[in-house]
Amino acid sequence: MAKPVSIEVWNPNGKYRVISTKPMPGTRWIRLLTDQDCRVELTEDWGELLFSALSKVGGKTFSNMAVGYNNVHVNAATKYGVSVENTPGVLTETTAELAASLFLAATREIVEADELMRKGLYDGWLPHLLTHLILAFYAREVLNYLPLLQIEVFKMNLIYYDLYQATRLEKFVIGCGEFLKSNCFPVYLDSHALYYASKLQALVSY
Repeated sequence: MAKPVSIEVWNPNGKYRVISTKPMPGTRWIRLLTDQDCRVELTEDWGELLFSALSKVGGKTFSNMAVGYNNVHVNAATKYGVSVENTPGVLTETTAELAASLFLAATREIVEADELMRKGLYDGWLPHLLTHLILAFYAREVLNYLPLLQIEVFKMNLIYYDLYQATRLEKFVIGCGEFLKSNCFPVYLDSHALYYASKLQALVSY
């Protein structure tokens, strides 16, 4: 027996059928559609009912704007000959940013430091930074290298292990070093004295 599909329906007697398979903010877009005599159905669950309807109108492919398929009943898709696809790279950078953020939050104890400050327990700092420390990574796909590309800005020494050479990572690190050597100078004439005393004094202090 097919698993029942959870569908929220707006304007059930509408002439045109619109199915939204992803949550969208607000309800204004729903009102705009229902004002044009649309029946709006909200669901993330693709199963027997929807794949059957898609197949009847000649649909051959269902594509998620995501990287998973937990909302897709694979057996139902197979039954109606519908291939299931994902969107390449839609969350690659996002996942890498979160990985880099978690790394920094853990090593710099951001959560603990926030709690310490809020309790008024801070009494001084120690000069222990991330610069020149060693960061080791084990990766099996390019997604796992992106946090390294972002963390490289801290000038840490990067070590990685993989079954295949990470040429993209190596080219980035080497290229970044070459750029700094050839293009970055302590002072540029066009930025010299950009912020002088009167400008600094004009800044609002808190």
